[in-house]
Amino acid sequence: MYRLGAIWTQTDAGIIGRDGDMPWYAPEDLAHFKKVTLGAPVIMGRRTWESLPPRFRPLPGRTNIVISRSVTEAEERDGALWVPSLDAALYAARDAVGAPVEATPADTAAVDAWIIGGGSVYAEALSRTDLPTFGRVETVERTLFYCQEGNEITGDTRAPELQLANSAGSCEGSSPNGCWRVTSESAWENSEKGYLLDESGTKNPMYFSFQRLERI
Repeated sequence: MYRLGAIWTQTDAGIIGRDGDMPWYAPEDLAHFKKVTLGAPVIMGRRTWESLPPRFRPLPGRTNIVISRSVTEAEERDGALWVPSLDAALYAARDAVGAPVEATPADTAAVDAWIIGGGSVYAEALSRTDLPTFGRVETVERTLFYCQEGNEITGDTRAPELQLANSAGSCEGSSPNGCWRVTSESAWENSEKGYLLDESGTKNPMYFSFQRLERI
């Protein structure tokens, strides 16, 4: 079985986007995203593709797979593979990977392909357990931004809600996105060059932490 991951960046209030863009500048997060996803297929919706700066399309060193209702079958365009559905994207990712990647360090599972946005693609991928060749999303890599009181960032796109396991390693009740445990988390850091943008365009300090979660 191939292993599927999802990666995103969010504020502590769960905001991941505003008006089709991300309300922040985060160089440390961009470097982390590249390190995590390099060499693996990345799956995204059309709006996420269009939000990438033209000079970064396609994302280098990765098979770029774009989901769009404007196509009825797979076609190559602008350096990416365009497909009509998430299922088609996953078959394409499998073909790009070949054999599944072997897990390496202890407690760190290798990921064969990554979902990188946007909101509707995350929602479908995380809620399903019948994803072709992958089954379900097993790993989440997310960057958290801490917003100081009075400098909260607003947005119109939210990150998927993940239910975290209790101290006994289980979740009470059921969640559409499954039960998760944090396997690694970096200390909070203050970005030297990054900032959060409020609706007025004011730049606010950025504090960030990298977090990895695995499905239970």
